[in-house]
Formats: sequence, C-alpha cells, structure tokens
Amino acid sequence: MWGRYDLLSAMGGDRVQVENTASELRKLGVEVDISTSLSTNPALYDLVHIFQLDWMSETYFYALKAKKYNKPIVLSPIHHSIKEVERFDTEYTFGLRKLSSLLFKDQHRRDTLKNIYRSFHDRKKLPTTIASIFLGLKNMHIKTLQMVDVVLVQTELEARDLKETYGVNIDWRKVQNGVGEQFFYSDTINENPLGVEGYILCVGRIEARKNQLSIIQAVEEIIKEDEMPLSLVFIGRKSDHHSRYVKEFVAKVSSNNWIIHIPEVPYLEIPAYFKYAKVCISASWFETSGLTSLDALFMGTNVVAAGDRAKEFLGDYASYCDPGSVESIKEALRKELTNKNPSLSSEFKREFTWKHCAELTYQTYLDLLKK
Repeated sequence: MWGRYDLLSAMGGDRVQVENTASELRKLGVEVDISTSLSTNPALYDLVHIFQLDWMSETYFYALKAKKYNKPIVLSPIHHSIKEVERFDTEYTFGLRKLSSLLFKDQHRRDTLKNIYRSFHDRKKLPTTIASIFLGLKNMHIKTLQMVDVVLVQTELEARDLKETYGVNIDWRKVQNGVGEQFFYSDTINENPLGVEGYILCVGRIEARKNQLSIIQAVEEIIKEDEMPLSLVFIGRKSDHHSRYVKEFVAKVSSNNWIIHIPEVPYLEIPAYFKYAKVCISASWFETSGLTSLDALFMGTNVVAAGDRAKEFLGDYASYCDPGSVESIKEALRKELTNKNPSLSSEFKREFTWKHCAELTYQTYLDLLKK
C-alpha cells in the first residue's frame, strides 16, 4: 500500500482508511506493507495498491514505477468533487487558497501553487512538485488513471466525478469505508469523558474546509433565538496551513465557555465522545465520505452532514446542510436536536465495516491476480 509522503506523520481520513483496511486484510491472510517512499521496490510484491489522487504529485510516480515492474495496480483515489472544491476556493478561502483562486481559474493550477508553497516548508515534497510544474498536475492524474488496472471508489458519484474531471474510462468498483470494532459496542461504554450530555460534536482538523466557524455561528444563533443551553465540542488538531482561520477559531473558543476544544483523542477512546453527544455535525465544504458521520451513527448519535456523496450512503439516517449557508446549518441542527436517535438496520451495520471493506478489496486483488 503506497500513500502520500507524510501519511504516517500527519493524521487524515486516508491514513484511517489505509491502516484499517491493511489490518483487516492481514486477518484474511494477505501480507501487507505500507510505504510512503518512492524508493520502495515493487518487484518484491504481487500487487500494488496506491492511495490518494487529489493534490498529490507523488501518486503518478508510484504508478509509473509499479508499471515498470509490470505489477497489477489498484488505486483508491479518494477523489473530491472538483465543483465543490472550486466553490470553496471561490467563496470561503483564507490566505494562500484565496491568492491561488484569484490567480488561477483552473483547480489543478491552484493545487500546484499550494504544493509549491508547502514544498518550501517540507522539502520531501519538492522533487515531485517540481515535476508537476513541467508535466502538469492534471496531466499526471490522467496518466495515473490510465496506468492503473482498477479504481476503488467510495460512492458512485466519485466514479462519475473522476470521469467528468479527467475524461478517462476507468474500471471501477465501489468499496465503502467502515467503522472500527470499538464502535460496535456502545452499550459497554458507561463513562462520560466530558461530564456533560446532549452536546453537539464536530470531529476533524481545525481548518477552513471543515467549516468550524460557520458551525459556531449557527449554534450561537440557536442558543440566542431558541433560548436553548447548548455545548459545542470540537475534537481535532489545529492545521499548520490555515493560521488566520485557526486564530479566529481560537478567539471564538476563548470567548465562549459553551465551546470546548480537545486537540486530540486516541482513536480507541473516541467512541465515548460520540455516545454522549446528541448530534455529530460535518458541515465540510467537500469530503469523499464522512467517516465521522458513520462513527456517530454506530454510536446512536444523530447526524448532520453536507454534500450529495454523504446522501448516497447515509440516506435517511441524517439531515443535510449547505456548508455555505449558516441558516441551512442552523435548521439541520435544529432538526437533529429534536429527532429521535437513529436505529440502524442490520444490513447497514454489516455493510459499513472495515471487515466488509477489506473483503471487497481482497476480492478485487484476487480477480486482478487471476488475470
């Protein structure tokens, strides 16, 4: 499994996906190594599984090297909607993102500028970023899609967006993310880590894309308009690349005692935070699939989510909001604050597990190796 160069040093949804899929594959008898280095030798493996396409310049070189050794290649692109990303860059950007949106209309050129900036802070990214300036980031992504044998998407919308964005006919299979085993046993959790109940919970890195400031504004208005005492809990590290946004977030937390920010919670301990929340909200401007929404549902917590992709797999188990509208976020929260807690079907519980994800992935590997 080949991931971004900082996969193991910077937590993200892709790291959760890689590590949990690898763990379950090993239970099926698959020998799995996780690599973030271009120096890895594909000749040692039967098959190569690459993760992450968007914004990445190293993915192309992973695929190129695997192709050189004639290895079957599976790609999990974790591809976001270009339209949603462009809307975010146009309507709600801070710092470098705002500058890139003013300089370039093309999203891939915006991403290249951001990669150049980040490369000066982390030189490991610099060689592949320089290559993308000459080869073109979008062109590299197109060639990557042409080189791989199978693309594993999380939603049908992701497959459609890939085809629309890059114009490549791909052989794709739908493999949805899941939840960890620690989320299966909500009845065994009896200790409330915060000592308060019925709060609104938002889990994710503190950055503009995750839209925490709009969530704070929405909750603040509900408290005033409905005269409803509420607590809002954020769990997530502050981003290193969004200093102005983070500064505004910190100021809001400091001036409101109903807001709690916890920088980090160990993955095995986080289910309790979901269990004692009334609503878990993800009002992100763009996501591939909302892992936190799934975690919340399995713990019996109501969910507010954003985007058509979330609707594809959450269905009627959630309320939905427009990330660009505080009023929309507010109304979705109001609805879920009064709704009954979700009761998941046995089919849903079986489908959205890392075990099921690994089984589908394993079958893809076997089908490729048979060819």
